[in-house]
Amino acid sequence: MCVCDILSLLSVSDRDECAVCSPPQAVAQVMIQSFQLSSCALFNAQMQDEQEFLQKQQHELDGALKKIIQQHKLEITTIEKDCLNHKQQLMRAREAAMWELEERHLQEKHQQLKQQLKDQYFLQRHQLLKRHDKEMEQMQRYNQRLIEEMKNKQTQERVRLPKIQRSEAKTRMAMFKKSLRITATAAVTPEQERERIKQEDKRQKNERLHQHQKHENQMRDLQLQCDSNIRELQQLQNEKCHLLIEHETQKLKELDEEHSQEIKGWREKLRPRKKALEEEFTRKLQEQEVFFKMSGESECLNPSTQSRVSKFYPIPNLHNSGL
Repeated sequence: MCVCDILSLLSVSDRDECAVCSPPQAVAQVMIQSFQLSSCALFNAQMQDEQEFLQKQQHELDGALKKIIQQHKLEITTIEKDCLNHKQQLMRAREAAMWELEERHLQEKHQQLKQQLKDQYFLQRHQLLKRHDKEMEQMQRYNQRLIEEMKNKQTQERVRLPKIQRSEAKTRMAMFKKSLRITATAAVTPEQERERIKQEDKRQKNERLHQHQKHENQMRDLQLQCDSNIRELQQLQNEKCHLLIEHETQKLKELDEEHSQEIKGWREKLRPRKKALEEEFTRKLQEQEVFFKMSGESECLNPSTQSRVSKFYPIPNLHNSGL
């Protein structure tokens, strides 16, 4: 830069000062002032560039930070949703396990009551069979006693029959002789006597046969009566067993029906519980969606104001720079 160019940059007062000074001093003064002016202009230009750079840097940083925050929010939202879904799945599994335990408890309670009822009727059948055995033993002893009494009676009759026959034979013989005396008949010949004895033996034999047949008939009738008593007792006992089995079957049927009604009622109550649980899950999901939607719509950074970025990159104030 020549002296003329420097003088053209100076103001009127500066020129007057140069005119007063000697030529070398004037040139130096002009050069100093020119250097100061150029330095000031250069500094102002540098400060302007720095200001623009800082503003550009802050703008880029704000954008990057917004992007990071949005990405972080998206990650947090995804994590929170996954956590909530996982939590709800665990709660569903827990509730399902509890419902399964409740149903299993009802089933086990029903099986326990059913087994208790079966054991009770098994004990009743066992006691009934023991009582039937005792009744059968009593009936058999009773029949045996009747048979023994009948045998004793028949034995006594068989023992008495010869005595009775001898007594009757004597009586008939005496009557026969008396009738002969009355009719003044001649004495009895030996043949008549033998015939008389033969007829008497035949009569006694017929009486013994008749008695034997009568005893056989009596014993047969008694045996038939005993067998009939046994059959009637067995029939009565079978009816009692059948009635007990029918009663057990009826009780088991009633118990199964009660269990079916209990399971039906439990399942009817379970449906609103499931519905309430799913409604609670849906409400939680909706609340979470609303929360993250409102959070996403809010501005985390405001480029027009000092934010957390300015704490990392402070913007210098030209008025406080001393220039």
